[in-house]
Amino acid sequence: MNRREFLGLLGKGAFALAITTSGLSLVGCGKKETSKTIKVNGVEYQIQDGVISQATKGDSQIKLGVMADLHAHKDNTQYFTKQLDKEGVDVYFLAGDLSHSFGDYEGAKDDYNEILSVVEPVAETGKLVLVIPGNHEQKITYDRALTALSRKYQNVVDMGKVPVADLDDLTIVALGGYDNPRFITPEGYLLGDSDFERLGELAKTHQSEKPLLIATHGPQKYSTKRGLDVLTNGMNVGSADLKRIREAINSRFAVSGHIHEAPGIITPDEQPIKQGELSTKLDFNPGAVYDHVGRNLKPAAGIVEFKGNKAGAYILNR
Repeated sequence: MNRREFLGLLGKGAFALAITTSGLSLVGCGKKETSKTIKVNGVEYQIQDGVISQATKGDSQIKLGVMADLHAHKDNTQYFTKQLDKEGVDVYFLAGDLSHSFGDYEGAKDDYNEILSVVEPVAETGKLVLVIPGNHEQKITYDRALTALSRKYQNVVDMGKVPVADLDDLTIVALGGYDNPRFITPEGYLLGDSDFERLGELAKTHQSEKPLLIATHGPQKYSTKRGLDVLTNGMNVGSADLKRIREAINSRFAVSGHIHEAPGIITPDEQPIKQGELSTKLDFNPGAVYDHVGRNLKPAAGIVEFKGNKAGAYILNR
């Protein structure tokens, strides 16, 4: 192809220019280039087509620091970020409800800055930070905040847009939002059947020999008082759809938040697991970083540590 023919095709849109973090590339036939490479804490990752993949080899174990229901409490968030960093976590997972505001529209109560205030202290550790929305986040505000954060900190990844983290020692498939409209802020992340079906398809697609963790804001539905969805009145209020999807894919590991009063470590069939005990199956709710409704609950965060095909978890309180 000579220069004249090339310019003619370029003018007709047969080629598009795409700029990635690796430089300038040509994408033929109008195909959008979505790939970029980032380096976080000495580890290289590629982000493409809704998946962040670790390029450098790990050591068959990984510590995941989990904070759920931060509710714009910067002081507690900073405290637990430091504690988790001292424990040597490799990756942080923020399991939704970053903001405190609820029921406002387009940031009338400053929920944009609330999200920034709790994600930035975690981002400043320099470690990979995976984030999902909860039932308190509005789509327009959460998207603005995570876009701004990911531009400032390349280690911050919005799993609302990149729902699969294919790490060297663990695969995480995440779903933010919640499925009960009663507890969803206006223009928020209300989940339907198609969202759970998509979660199941992603999990099946990315299952491999290494552990797969289902990471959500709200828990699945359980049936006993050991469940991670039990309210103070004894009711199990988790998602039946999530339970169905997990059973269909034989999900062995899960982490969630949302139910502040139900922190715990159990198997999917609701048998108790001791703190730090390694198990081939594990469900974990670390508790809330901040209980915004003013109950006498200890602020909490947690760690899930994977060693080979087993995992153990423990809760940190303040």
